[in-house]
Amino acid sequence: MISGVVLASALVGNRYAGVEPAGVGMGLTWAALFCQAGLLMILAPLATAGRISQEREQRTLAALVNCPLPAVRIAFGKLLGSWTFVVWLGILVMPFLFTATLWGGPDWKLILACVAINLTAGFVFSSISLGLSGLFGRSLTAYLVTGSFLFGWMAVMPLLGALAMGLNHDAGKPYFEFIAFLTLYHNPFFPLIALAMPTDFNLTSGAVAVRLAFCFSIWLLLGLASFWLAVRGLKREVY
Repeated sequence: MISGVVLASALVGNRYAGVEPAGVGMGLTWAALFCQAGLLMILAPLATAGRISQEREQRTLAALVNCPLPAVRIAFGKLLGSWTFVVWLGILVMPFLFTATLWGGPDWKLILACVAINLTAGFVFSSISLGLSGLFGRSLTAYLVTGSFLFGWMAVMPLLGALAMGLNHDAGKPYFEFIAFLTLYHNPFFPLIALAMPTDFNLTSGAVAVRLAFCFSIWLLLGLASFWLAVRGLKREVY
């Protein structure tokens, strides 16, 4: 489907000048990568947000937390099980991505790096969902809170950042950088955007590396804090 849309767009947009294979390859690759990121960010929470709360609702949590395994290993097993599903979904797009290299798409090393970033984002989303599942007692509440948090992170914060920049468009570069670090540079889509369109942000390779390091640091903190919530949710259910 992605291949057809990109190729059709290229044909329509270049019906007088002809289709450039390199343009089709680049379009196909980045369309597939962004679609993969979007799907993983939707499906990862759906696969994880009920992992602990459903055990509580089905009254099987007592047997789980009183088994010989510590709460950390139980939570990690839940997280790994849900993330395995995410990995399989991520791998499904690989044939399309490597087919795009035949049309002159990005280097395969960049493609693998972007896929790894998407899978890492999926892992962080799974960890956040698992933590909220351990925090709340009902699956519906866990799903709603997870969806609200992720929507605020992915959509609301960048909009607020753009609004703050627009209201103070005469401010200096330090102000814009502060707002960008606060609202945009940790966004799940930012690594792909930075790698796909670095010139649009007027970023050098060093500046891209700094912002990606900041992004991954925030992801790591969110993942660890959420995993701690999941472990805490299991430890409080001791019978």
